[in-house]
Amino acid sequence: MKILFLNPPTLTGEIYMKELGRCGRKAVAGEFWPQTGLAYLAAVVENQGHEARIIDSMAVGMGIEELIHEVQAWEPSFIVAGTSTPTFLNDAEVLRRLSGSHRVIKGFAGTHVSALPEQSLEQSDADFLFINEAEETVKEVAEVLSKGASESADLGGLLERIQGLAVRTETGICLTPPRPYVANLDMLPYPARHLLPNQAYQMPFFEKEPFVTVIPTRGCPWQCTFCRAGQVWGRRVRTRSIENVLREIQQIRKELGISKIIFMTDSLTLNRQWAKEFFKAIVSANLVFDWICNSRVDAVDLEMLQLMKQAGCKLISYGVESGNQGILDGCKKGIRLEDSVNATKLTRQAGILSMAYFVLGLPGETHETINETIAFAKNLHPDYVNFHIATPFPGTALYEQAVEAGWLTTSNWADYEEEGSAVMCTANLSPEELRRAQRRAMREFYLRPGQLFRELKGIRSRAQLRSRLHAGMRVLNTLFRSK
Repeated sequence: MKILFLNPPTLTGEIYMKELGRCGRKAVAGEFWPQTGLAYLAAVVENQGHEARIIDSMAVGMGIEELIHEVQAWEPSFIVAGTSTPTFLNDAEVLRRLSGSHRVIKGFAGTHVSALPEQSLEQSDADFLFINEAEETVKEVAEVLSKGASESADLGGLLERIQGLAVRTETGICLTPPRPYVANLDMLPYPARHLLPNQAYQMPFFEKEPFVTVIPTRGCPWQCTFCRAGQVWGRRVRTRSIENVLREIQQIRKELGISKIIFMTDSLTLNRQWAKEFFKAIVSANLVFDWICNSRVDAVDLEMLQLMKQAGCKLISYGVESGNQGILDGCKKGIRLEDSVNATKLTRQAGILSMAYFVLGLPGETHETINETIAFAKNLHPDYVNFHIATPFPGTALYEQAVEAGWLTTSNWADYEEEGSAVMCTANLSPEELRRAQRRAMREFYLRPGQLFRELKGIRSRAQLRSRLHAGMRVLNTLFRSK
């Protein structure tokens, strides 16, 4: 069969950072994000002998009319669209327009539809959607459809036998039994990156050079109320073997010639023994590439950071979240303020850049605690920061809390987006006050003379200068916008 994996275009032309295991947000500095999750699904059906294609409409600048033409010309047997909360309504409309021009079986995958499967089918004309991890599920769906089920009038009746789906049937919506997570991640094929527009995936930190994302672990054990990192891949951390990850990196270097990698996981340093052995293995294998990752502030030490530096790590992103311990405790982050101070200090000592992420507007937030967080960010001295607005994504404890307390100001999923949008009105802060606080926090951190001097001092090439200026202008545009 012909199977299309689609990252739909936005009908407004905006660019979003999307991945099947992430919430999704607007790109603020010109980022184009690899569709590694879709590439995993494509690799699975290719291994079955099907013909797979990935269209990443955002990365290649393909609008809806061109996409309709491509679908009509290729005539796929079915389409799997990757979606996220802020893009879901847009993505549903894209699939409706595709249906109007070419009758095709359609499905969704991603965190939003995993959290709200029944509502997602009600708000779209998709025939089915994947709930949580989808590699084994898409394999079974492809097998059923390849046997002629696509011609059956009772498609839902056939698909409802498959675990891990929400299916539209003749009698309504059916949620099939949950599918167990893949126990051994080494058994999965490597993502079908040959189907992706790899040269289009760029971000300012890599000076507009192409980069890929590699997923060495799946699952997140922490219980942060505002996060759904464990929504698609579960709470239990599953870790690939070091040899398996190294072979993927070697393949990327040899076949794609790409030397920039983001390790996309919240648990890279959770198992400290595995992590240290992994970093040592990179050095021993003489693999030369630049990489960045996420980590918790309580999951690093100087020895590990020095190994990371030796293995090519350029930047670590930390979820600091707040400068107020009470808010950290309330959102079940499980860290102390001194953990953030220590991690940032040790990261600087190891010669690695740091990025601190903060969330404004969590339960208990006031004007005073926001000022504490801004002051904490300045005193922390990370190289970069980003202040998000607390967004109650479906599937999180914060969403349930916001629904119960009556905090939500809109049911439009397009507004559930961390960059400049706010959808909660608490007793202490209105959405507009949070938007103003976010812009103020970014301005106060980045427009300090000392911070500007450090940024200029760190520039090593004209390409880096151009990249940083371009990104900086885009960010400044968001900081001074009136809306």
